Amino acid sequence: MKTEFTTFRVKEGKEERAKAWMEILTRRRLECVATLDREKMYYESIFLSYREGRMFLSWYSVQGEDGRDVASSEHEIDKIHLEFWHECIDLDWPPEDLTHVVSFVPEFVQKAIDKGFDS
Repeated sequence: MKTEFTTFRVKEGKEERAKAWMEILTRRRLECVATLDREKMYYESIFLSYREGRMFLSWYSVQGEDGRDVASSEHEIDKIHLEFWHECIDLDWPPEDLTHVVSFVPEFVQKAIDKGFDS
């Protein structure tokens, strides 16, 4: 299992498009959830922040091993997500990865994670 928390800077001038992107993902949440099994994604959250007047988006995820990459997905919502990603994320700014130290979850959650999608 891997846990990630990574921050990406939004391209200057693409802030409104990034907000629209997040609104689409929020509105189509059930479609997003339907894509998680193929990625072996147990949990995914997106956070919005501002630093020195710039917009940033951060992804927190807990994922099982051998999940399929979002880029290989045939789901319409994943294709929309990737289009916005390429339009809005500033790849000239190196992503900021936070180092996972420890997680605290109730036993029933850990059992569900351990069980995975294949059971």
